[in-house]
Amino acid sequence: MQTNNSIKKWLLSLMLLAAAFLSVSPVVDQRAATNYEKLFQRAFVTFALARTINGVISVVQGTEIALQPAGVGVTLTPGEILDPVNDLVERFSWIMLAATISLGVQNVLLDISAWWFIQALVVALAAWLLIRLWYPGQGSQVYKVLLKRVFLLLLLLRFAVPVMLIANDLLYQQFLEPRYLQSTEIINEAGKELEQLSTQASVEKPQDGGTGMLDSITRAWSSTVDSMDIAGKLQGMQIRAGEITKHLIQLSVVFILQTGLLPVVFLWFFLQTIKRLFSSVRVDAFKKS
Repeated sequence: MQTNNSIKKWLLSLMLLAAAFLSVSPVVDQRAATNYEKLFQRAFVTFALARTINGVISVVQGTEIALQPAGVGVTLTPGEILDPVNDLVERFSWIMLAATISLGVQNVLLDISAWWFIQALVVALAAWLLIRLWYPGQGSQVYKVLLKRVFLLLLLLRFAVPVMLIANDLLYQQFLEPRYLQSTEIINEAGKELEQLSTQASVEKPQDGGTGMLDSITRAWSSTVDSMDIAGKLQGMQIRAGEITKHLIQLSVVFILQTGLLPVVFLWFFLQTIKRLFSSVRVDAFKKS
């Protein structure tokens, strides 16, 4: 039994020393800051991409394509095809704005967790607990329990945000990176195609090169071929619109997980831990009284 108690003391001593060392060491903070910068850059680039797509779609929506197959005038509005996508891009822009705000808050919390005062408190309480572990003295049991709970609370304050950012990056690398890269690539390609379409907004009727029947047939054939080509592009745009919708939703899932759901889960865990720590202190105090 004495051997087991000695092993537990040594293990607890090593844990206290590790907590004190990691608290003042920049290793965890640097890793978390690097992960934060990568996540913020992805969010910023994706937000800019969404605004660019929104602007291109708005330009195309105001474009009318005039077709003259076989001399019969037809006017098409390609923007009608992109109207649902434009609404989705607007909503996605709000998601990305919320994501960047969330990341700004996390950056502030990361600075707070690395505050020298919190680091000093962690080291001081770790030293006190280490001394009391090997040289237990007389004193109020409730006071000792309270200091232990405060030490655990300080550890949460010190490491909760850095650990969350590190776990966030591991989640991204393991499960979300392929989705993000694929979706951004497809949306970029769609934006380029829309820009090309906006520069080819109309098919002009060929100038009269002659009055003969052969010239009329040639002009009608050329106009019909051009019309069929534009119609094919509009059909391709409709397919692209469906792909953009799909991948905007996929990007939304990526950033809602990384900047919304995971921080909320950590916050819930943090609050529940605080509640359990200090409720147990109240119970101990009631028993001692």
